[in-house]
Amino acid sequence: MGHVVGINNLGYCYKNGFGVEKDESKSFEYYLKSADKGYSAGINSVGYYYENGIGVEKDEHKAFIYYQKSADMDYALGIYNVGYCYENGIGVEKDETKVFIHYLKSANMGEITAIEQVGYCYLYGIGVEHDEYKAFVYYKKSADML
Repeated sequence: MGHVVGINNLGYCYKNGFGVEKDESKSFEYYLKSADKGYSAGINSVGYYYENGIGVEKDEHKAFIYYQKSADMDYALGIYNVGYCYENGIGVEKDETKVFIHYLKSANMGEITAIEQVGYCYLYGIGVEHDEYKAFVYYKKSADML
């Protein structure tokens, strides 16, 4: 029926071998289909597959482009992943200011890993002035969410 979430979920099933034999290539195909239909989670998953070479040839530039597309759709995990790319030079040049900006935006949307990473940025002065108290606040916030 072409339901985008269903298509995306088929990718998840093939990724994990839920109800079918695990098949990373088929998983990628379904994530790509959901991405082509504009589903932000699928777009982000395609980025992850390109970043890690799962079911497709590794291509960090394409990974960044897909992460950025999902971020442009205000997908919190995609925004986090863009920050991660800027931090680690994945498909883009490292940029500490952009690392912090993306982590903070994702954290403000409730993405737990981003909240922890904002603390990390404050602790080590990555893209922001070193502030141990703010680092503690963000680390505590992420811990309290568990």
